[in-house]
Amino acid sequence: MVYLVIGLVLLMIIGPIIAVLPSPRQKEQMALRQLAMRLGINVELTTITDPVPKQDKYISSLGKPLDPILKVIAYRKARKMPVEWRRATIVNWTIERRVESEDDDLPDNWCWVDERPATLQKEFVTHLGTALAELPDDVARVDEMNRILSVYWHERHDAAAVHRIDQFLDSCAALLNAAYGVDSDDQEDRS
Repeated sequence: MVYLVIGLVLLMIIGPIIAVLPSPRQKEQMALRQLAMRLGINVELTTITDPVPKQDKYISSLGKPLDPILKVIAYRKARKMPVEWRRATIVNWTIERRVESEDDDLPDNWCWVDERPATLQKEFVTHLGTALAELPDDVARVDEMNRILSVYWHERHDAAAVHRIDQFLDSCAALLNAAYGVDSDDQEDRS
């Protein structure tokens, strides 16, 4: 009987310690995020409005509709600011992956949220058309807000996907910097 009590006490002490240890999936995610940070990407846990809001998962067990909020990880890189940043053009844009899309200038199921900004360069839109196809299939949204490029995804891939996202962010930043007159010599790093 004494051994049974000692065994139960040990289980009660060791059980919570084992429950707190990260799972193999959490270890993979930590490795991806550390790689992204080494590449100069800011990683943030965030939520976005689900691009496909009419799903059964947004209905509670009582039949009440729930807000279509999607938990994602944002990988972000800031674009360079020109020295004359007060006169610089700021163009904010958002595209997301939906079930159905009617945009001719974007591939697959990608579409502009609201509408494509008129001041967005054609070269950049053409680049998006090809570069979006290279992103992992669990990327839900891509945007630029106040010179910060963001890719929102679920991290269901390996390190190669992180490198593809890094290349995508770098290529978009380079094209946008060139389009809006930010040369590599004529800029400040305000990130």
